Amino acid sequence: MDKKDERIHNALAEVKTIDPHCHLRLAKPAADHLADIVLYHHIWIELVSSGMDEHEVSQAGLPHECADPGIAPLERVRRALPHLKNIRNTTLGLYLRWVWQDLYGLEPELTDQNLQKAWDLVAAKGADPAWQEEVLRERCGIEASISVENATEPYSEKMLRGREWAPFRLDFGKQSPQDVLRSMDKQLGREINSADDYREFLANGVDALPIDDLKFVGFWLSSHLTNRRIRDAEVSAIIGKVREQAPLQPDELGSFAFFGMVNALESLRRTSLRTIQVIVGANCLLPHRSITYWGQNWAEGLGRVAGAFPEFHFSASSASDLYTQDLAILGKHVPNISVIGYWWHTLYPFYIRKAVETRLDMVPLNKIVAFFSDAYHAEWCYPKLKMVKQIWGDVLSERVAKGWLAPDAAVDVVRAVFYENPRRIYGLNGS
Repeated sequence: MDKKDERIHNALAEVKTIDPHCHLRLAKPAADHLADIVLYHHIWIELVSSGMDEHEVSQAGLPHECADPGIAPLERVRRALPHLKNIRNTTLGLYLRWVWQDLYGLEPELTDQNLQKAWDLVAAKGADPAWQEEVLRERCGIEASISVENATEPYSEKMLRGREWAPFRLDFGKQSPQDVLRSMDKQLGREINSADDYREFLANGVDALPIDDLKFVGFWLSSHLTNRRIRDAEVSAIIGKVREQAPLQPDELGSFAFFGMVNALESLRRTSLRTIQVIVGANCLLPHRSITYWGQNWAEGLGRVAGAFPEFHFSASSASDLYTQDLAILGKHVPNISVIGYWWHTLYPFYIRKAVETRLDMVPLNKIVAFFSDAYHAEWCYPKLKMVKQIWGDVLSERVAKGWLAPDAAVDVVRAVFYENPRRIYGLNGS
């Protein structure tokens, strides 16, 4: 490693990181037991895909983040052991080995012989309040985390709140449009049958948000998002088709989403909150099968919304690689759109590197956020951040070696994308 590479390596090792989107429990970010780590839903789905019956480790046939497994945690892990060999090649398999080796000092492979040892160690660590501080602050260097989980009070001022809110989508793969509309009816307290009813539902939703406690509101948008405003009569007609169980066309799904997003932002204008996190590019099919999801008008739709609401900042990420260039172009050309992390199906080395390269090529430095974990337990923040830092180090070192970037500038990039930008964009500590 030459001197330039060493400077970048040291900068990445020393930089404090902000995690602007996670699912960490506010009161206890650390895992309770081994099953929390081994059967994290990203691992669970690979095991099911490799041949493990979905009911083998869960009576509900769902990951434990979605439903009570109804099986003792140690037994769940024991049943999963024979299938772990099938994911040794995957990035999630690598992440699991990093957790065992780096965090717990265990053997890289979990077997019948070391299962009890691993179980006891994870349980003991999880019961120690100092452990989550060690993982997040010392091992990861994460200064603050913004979690979308809000069930309990945070154990620390370093655990902050965001809120996911997605009342704009009629195209959830696990719910029919009728199911989605019925859920909205229940929240409003009566049937939604017109654009005015839907507008009232959105306004009530904004009023119910604990704005003063939130660092962002997150919109999970339909990939069919259109690029035009539609009249109230058209929205009412779409709602009528849902009531009649008539199929909706992609443009109708996208028009409904555009109308909902615009009206939600109109209501949010009455509040002090100005940071909107936008995620796109995934849908989840029954029973729990996530897929990538892309639409050709989405980028223009977001660009038009951002232009109509210049007082908001839109921090955007995608689970579909097909949006990699789209997001970078939006970040390049639209002043109030920035790019953040690699969501769900893009948090893999090839796609992380592609996103990093694309964003460095196109997006102004102060509009790039390098990381968010999307993790449910502190231990899973570690391997994800380790991978992201390795790739940023490789890319920056190569650019310095080619003369594309000065060594001092590369060090400045590290601090900006991992720390300074997310602090500013998400308003941490009044910055």
